[in-house]
Amino acid sequence: MGDNGEKLAAQLEKIILGRVATGRLVVPPTPTANRCLTLLRDPEFKTRKIVEQLEGEPLLAARVMWEANTAAFGGVAVRTLDGAVTRIGAQRMKSLMVEHMADDVFRSSDRKLVEANTKVWEHSVAVAIAARDIGAFVGNSDPEGCYVAGLLHDIGKPVIAAILSEVERKSAGKGFIDVAVWHNVVATTHRKVGVAIATEWKLPAEVTSAIRDCSDYDPGERNSVSNVVRLANALAKREGYSTGKDSADDIDAMIMVGTSMLGTDEKLLSRLLTNLRGRFPAGAADVGR
Repeated sequence: MGDNGEKLAAQLEKIILGRVATGRLVVPPTPTANRCLTLLRDPEFKTRKIVEQLEGEPLLAARVMWEANTAAFGGVAVRTLDGAVTRIGAQRMKSLMVEHMADDVFRSSDRKLVEANTKVWEHSVAVAIAARDIGAFVGNSDPEGCYVAGLLHDIGKPVIAAILSEVERKSAGKGFIDVAVWHNVVATTHRKVGVAIATEWKLPAEVTSAIRDCSDYDPGERNSVSNVVRLANALAKREGYSTGKDSADDIDAMIMVGTSMLGTDEKLLSRLLTNLRGRFPAGAADVGR
């Protein structure tokens, strides 16, 4: 990328981070899921209150019913939203609400963004599933927190892509920015944007930490959510769920350090990650379309 490309990337980065700093970053509204998430944060939440919210959003209600009837919950059919919410429990319900909110961020009507967003989403879902499994396996106290952090660790990317498309439409039009500059802007800003989204959604600090930095392990908290996500991120890339050109040596190094730090075995983890695609949540294949 030449000097002009670097200058343009710097200008675009300044615009995007300016929106973040002044609260002008537009995060897609998800009122029902957000209201449910707020209710679920109360240790004494009432199931009926959650159901009342779900009844007003059929797609979200269908997602909850699907989850409650999966093999993970025994495979015995549950036929009511009350029963579904009760069976799933507060922790998994929180994860489902965040999944739904993330779906809205990744969806796009811009054909140019569809393929890129779909790749990022598939990578994120793969990392989320791997992080939950690894978290449970190594004794992390919050496997669902690991799942949410994995799901959102790249959440800034589709938001920045949408902003760049908006700038393109308002400027010279097609071709105002080449692919190298586009990817450079996304790579250099998506962490800060992801943290802004996590803050807006009032997610736990450990989730925000995993979004902020997914490249260096923290030796001070070996089994932390952030470390679990870092290892899951590398494993997902090795399984083919990647959004860019990653060095195989770098991926292997991250896996080696991560398995050592978390005190686990790479072969066991590989068995845990069998059939990742078959474990994607309902509707995941439609994101970006």
